[in-house]
Amino acid sequence: MSGIVTSSSYAGAQMKTLHRYILTQQIAPFLFGIFMIIFVLILDFLYKNLEILIGKGVPVTAAMELLALSLGWMTVMAVPMAVLIGTLISFMRLASDNEIVAMRTSGISLAAISKPLIIASVLLSGLMIPIHNYVVPETNHRLANLLVSIHRKKPALQLRDGVFMNDIKGYSILVNKSTGSEIEGVTISKLIERKPAQTIRAERGEVFFAEDGNTLVIRLFDGEIHDVDEKDPKRYLRLKFTEHTLNIPGAGSKLVRIDRDYRGEREMSIGDLRGEIAKYRQKVVEQEVGVEKVVKGASLDLPSLCAPAAADTAGRQAGEGFTRMVGSAVDRLRTLRTQVSSHERRIRSLSVEAHKKIAISFACTVFVLLGIPIGVRSREGGAGGGMVISIMFFAVYYAFLSAGEKLADRGYILPFLSMWAANIVLGGLGLYFFIRANRELPFIPYRLKRLRGGDST
Repeated sequence: MSGIVTSSSYAGAQMKTLHRYILTQQIAPFLFGIFMIIFVLILDFLYKNLEILIGKGVPVTAAMELLALSLGWMTVMAVPMAVLIGTLISFMRLASDNEIVAMRTSGISLAAISKPLIIASVLLSGLMIPIHNYVVPETNHRLANLLVSIHRKKPALQLRDGVFMNDIKGYSILVNKSTGSEIEGVTISKLIERKPAQTIRAERGEVFFAEDGNTLVIRLFDGEIHDVDEKDPKRYLRLKFTEHTLNIPGAGSKLVRIDRDYRGEREMSIGDLRGEIAKYRQKVVEQEVGVEKVVKGASLDLPSLCAPAAADTAGRQAGEGFTRMVGSAVDRLRTLRTQVSSHERRIRSLSVEAHKKIAISFACTVFVLLGIPIGVRSREGGAGGGMVISIMFFAVYYAFLSAGEKLADRGYILPFLSMWAANIVLGGLGLYFFIRANRELPFIPYRLKRLRGGDST
């Protein structure tokens, strides 16, 4: 009896060691996948926003904050794909090194080998839900506020030799030569509405921003001002100066932070989304009540307007009143129906976003179910093959999400189905592949039929 217990304990310890080994094999390819995907997303982000970051003269700290806040939505996209990459690469290596064959020869099934990884994927999916529900909406909200602040920021002051700079409203600035803050051969035209332009010329000067970071200071030396007398437009004024300072408020490069209270769909948690859905459903009920009132009111007025008139004048007035009533009722009904349709579309859009937060989180489990059997059967390919297969399945997954979102917004399918269809289809396919791989059967069952000569059966 003690021998049996000892043997059972040894087998249990061996299985724990095997499970630990399977999990540790996922770490390196998983981290590799996370790094590669986020790196690609960062490059794409910089490519789309580099022009505005440079053109607006955004401070380095703000640009780094923008990138850090973007890591929220990047992470929830990268983690499921990294899970698929890690699973595929690790099981491809285990299969190519015949480690899977050795484990099966020892009597260990693929299900037993994969058990810790499947459990880990479910736990990771559970962890992704609060991240997707709380962290990502908050980072998206701060990101949106920062982007609005950057877009409202005035362009950075860029003086080019021999080129008029018209970025500052009301001013046109030309310099022959600029070296840092030092400028030479300066011509400034001050454009005043409904008045002749005032022209300032100077041999040299310097440009800098005041301490408030929003006032441009142009200090000019050895120049003259050309202007027209406001009282007597025929009188031309010419004023020479040794030093002249021009302060232009609101032209600085200071980034003014904007804190919006409004939150878009991707800036809300599931609780916030459900609250918005409840509000719009209440609006739909109120609009439907309005429709009923319009129809009821029209039905009550109709008999009096349709009653036979005693005179031709009264008949015409009744006809005109009937036409006005019908036209008013139709316009009111059309307006109410349009509002109802808009509210219902908004409800569908909010519902889609709520389901998306959970559905994408469980993509981790779906991709593990897909990755294990495909990795076992795809012995060759290594990291490159794993990346290619991962990108292919991930493209299919997000094609499902994108198409489902559009169909749900238009009311063709339910919001639940629009977001969970990808998990259902790919998860079912992965489970089917996994079961057949566990039984050491081909993914696609087939039968070979021998056709004998003259035998039609």
